[in-house]
Amino acid sequence: MAADATTKSHFRIRRGPKGGRRATAPAPDIEEKILDAAEFVFGHFGFRGATTALIAKKASVAKAHIYYYFEDKEDLYRAILERAMNKWARDMESLDATTDLETVLVRYIHRKVDFSRDHPHLSRIYANEIISGAPFIGNFIEKVSTPLLHEKVKTIDTLAARGAVRPVSAADLFFCIWAMTQAYADFSSQMAIMKRKRQLEEADYEAAKATIVQLVLGGLGLSGGAAAPSRKGD
Repeated sequence: MAADATTKSHFRIRRGPKGGRRATAPAPDIEEKILDAAEFVFGHFGFRGATTALIAKKASVAKAHIYYYFEDKEDLYRAILERAMNKWARDMESLDATTDLETVLVRYIHRKVDFSRDHPHLSRIYANEIISGAPFIGNFIEKVSTPLLHEKVKTIDTLAARGAVRPVSAADLFFCIWAMTQAYADFSSQMAIMKRKRQLEEADYEAAKATIVQLVLGGLGLSGGAAAPSRKGD
């Protein structure tokens, strides 16, 4: 499939550079420090509220270093979106539902929850981009995300036709997985308040994985989603 070839070669959201870079590069880890700082700043303040000055301060680098790697704030924002979308595509590509579907789905759900735990700002940037009408990533969604999703939907539908899983709307199954797992990034503050904690802990993410796995596998009629037997007297 064309989409597979596109994602494996890294899909570009950034535009081509307008001019050449300076001959002497800053220290080799500077670009990653800038990207990590931008992830935090864009996640907290959004595209409009973020500034390259804030990002430089967060990264503890000179503001001029940003313009060595990135044309402007929009180029840096696009680079952050590339990070998120190519990670999303790699996870979808690795979801080989033609093998052991139960194992594959468990692994996928765990990765999605881990991503929400480890990259909450990146998840919020993505959510805000979608809420805004996907002005920067609409082409990615059309050219890469949609064909990948349809490929996985076809596999689930085939398994349902064979009686291997319960019939479901496979597209909505994936929408639900994304919503449940990404909630642990986008709404983690609400969850922490309602659990009477300062922030979510590792046990909360592990509980999320177990619960989402049970709901998804149970909905598909797979053994890993079977409800635990009731205790005597329940």
